[in-house]
Amino acid sequence: MRPGLIRFISIYIAAIFILPTSAIAADQETYTLDEIAKELSNPVTALASIRTDVEYRTYQGDLPAAGDQSNTVFVIKPSIPIPLKNGNNILMRATIPIYADMPAWQVPFGHPLWIQDFDYPDFRLRQSPQITADTGQFGSVHGHLGDIGFDFAYGGVSDNGFISMYGVATVLETSTNISASRNQTLLGPEIAFGKSTDWGVIGAWVTHLTNVTDGDLGGDLYNTNETYIEVFFTYGLGNGWQIFSEPKLTYDWEADSGNELLLPLGAGISKTLSVGKTPLKMAFEIQSFVVSPDRFGPEWVFTFSFTPVIRNPFQK
Repeated sequence: MRPGLIRFISIYIAAIFILPTSAIAADQETYTLDEIAKELSNPVTALASIRTDVEYRTYQGDLPAAGDQSNTVFVIKPSIPIPLKNGNNILMRATIPIYADMPAWQVPFGHPLWIQDFDYPDFRLRQSPQITADTGQFGSVHGHLGDIGFDFAYGGVSDNGFISMYGVATVLETSTNISASRNQTLLGPEIAFGKSTDWGVIGAWVTHLTNVTDGDLGGDLYNTNETYIEVFFTYGLGNGWQIFSEPKLTYDWEADSGNELLLPLGAGISKTLSVGKTPLKMAFEIQSFVVSPDRFGPEWVFTFSFTPVIRNPFQK
């Protein structure tokens, strides 16, 4: 990982806990720790937070050395809801991926498939039947900021606990490594639905993204047309503890046969506690990809996350 990325991540983590607690503390007279844990599992919550995931992935596939690949990615997800008078919220959320490394198929200079500043990460390999064992080898793309996503959605929880939210998602061309970027702007609709109960929360967040622009460096060679279904399930155990599952299914409509579906299954455990005056949710989850692209795709993902609740500037 580049030293600059290490410094950024260290400063970011330290800043969350060094900032004055009066600036980021939630009103604990309003929420108990069990209620905060449940709210943070609900996509239409009125609580503002900054979730950080540390994901370690292993890979599999038919390409040589596919099973030897792995990588780590940090994903920062600030979420700020704007409460409305009707009880619903307008959600503003960002997804900021920072890659410590990234496996990608690299074609050597002089090969007929070689393109300058162009590697084949997993999303390109799904659409690349021309990539065979004799066209190159896997290498590690250096650490970098990835393409940043944004969500803008409207919704809430009805009196009977039904969760609904509708909005728009976009992904911008912000990667600092052009060889591993889609080099496209993505846009599409999203919807969340589910149920909030006494024991927890269950539902799904569905997003479809397609490219609306192509960049100058390979963005016109592949199309993005992907559907994501992110399931959210939590069951409260009391005293801030939960068991949960958050698998994210991906279906790539442009991929070759046998490479379209990514389907993980798994579960985790979380604990919500107070660090000073700051409520903090810590979680660990293991997922196994029971369906993964034939050519190259993830096999296991291990995720550690921590989510401090911050003061919502839009909430009185």
